[in-house]
Amino acid sequence: MISRVDRVFLGLLIIVVLSSSLWHLSQQPSVVQDVIKEAEEMVKEVVEDTDLKAAIDKQLSDIPDFASMLDVQEKKASFFAFMKHMIDEENQQLNELRQQLLSYKDKGTLDESQQEWVNSLAQRFKVDEKKTELDDIFDELLIKVDEIPVSLALVQAANESAWGTSRFALDANNFFGQWCFSQGCGLVPERRPEGASYEVRKFDSPAHSVRSYMHNLNSSHHYEGMREMRMKRREAGEPVTGPVLAHGLYAYSIRGVEYVDELVQMIRGNDLLRYDLEDESITEER
Repeated sequence: MISRVDRVFLGLLIIVVLSSSLWHLSQQPSVVQDVIKEAEEMVKEVVEDTDLKAAIDKQLSDIPDFASMLDVQEKKASFFAFMKHMIDEENQQLNELRQQLLSYKDKGTLDESQQEWVNSLAQRFKVDEKKTELDDIFDELLIKVDEIPVSLALVQAANESAWGTSRFALDANNFFGQWCFSQGCGLVPERRPEGASYEVRKFDSPAHSVRSYMHNLNSSHHYEGMREMRMKRREAGEPVTGPVLAHGLYAYSIRGVEYVDELVQMIRGNDLLRYDLEDESITEER
C-alpha cells in the first residue's frame, strides 16, 4: 500500500518532470495532450491529498515564458499547445451541455428537476425572457450552447495577448482582451481614455479566461451574427470553421474588418483549420 508520504513524493516528482519537459514537448501539441492526460490519470489513482492536487493543477496551468522563446515557430507551437488544451476542455463542456439539451428536447415532457435545469441554463445564456414556450427556449439555447472552432479561439488568444506576452495575459490571466466595468475588477490600461471606467478583467487562471471568452461569444447580442452562421452550417451539415465564424466578429474589435481579415490570415498562415476539421470528424463519429 502506498503511504501518504509516498503519494506526496510521487506527486512532487510528477510536477518536476512536467516542469522540465512540458516546455520542449509543447512544440508537438498531440504529445502535450498525451503527457497531460497520463499525468492526470496517475494523480487520480495515487494522490488523495487535496493540497498536492491543487499544486499539480497549478503547475499544469502556469503560463510558460513565451517571451524567452526566440525561435518564432517554437514560440507559436508552444503557445498553441498551451491554449489548445484549455480550449478543448471548454468545448467538451459545451458539447456535453448541448447533448443534454438535445436529449431533453427529444423527451417532450420534462420533470421538475429537468425543467429547473433548462431554466437555469436559459438564464445563464441570456435567453430572451419573453420566450416562455419550451420549444422556443430549446431553439434559442441550441443556437447559443455550442462549440467555438479551435482555430478561431487560438488566433484570437494569440492576437489579443501578443502570443502570451502581454501585461494583461501575465498579470491578469486575460488572453482575450475582455473588459469589466466595476472599479477594481481588473487592470487599468495605461492608455485608457480620460473619463473611461472600463478595466481589463482579471481571471483566476488562463482556463477561466477561455471559459469567459467562449461564454461571451455564445451569449452576447454583439455576436448574434456569428451564432446564426454556426447554426446554418450545422443545419446544412457543413463544417463549422474559424475562417467562417470570424466574419461574425466585426464587433469584437474597433478595428472591424481589418481585425477579422487578420484572424483569417492567421488561421491560414498557421495551418489551424485542420483542428476544426478534426473536431468535425470526431463529432460525426459520436
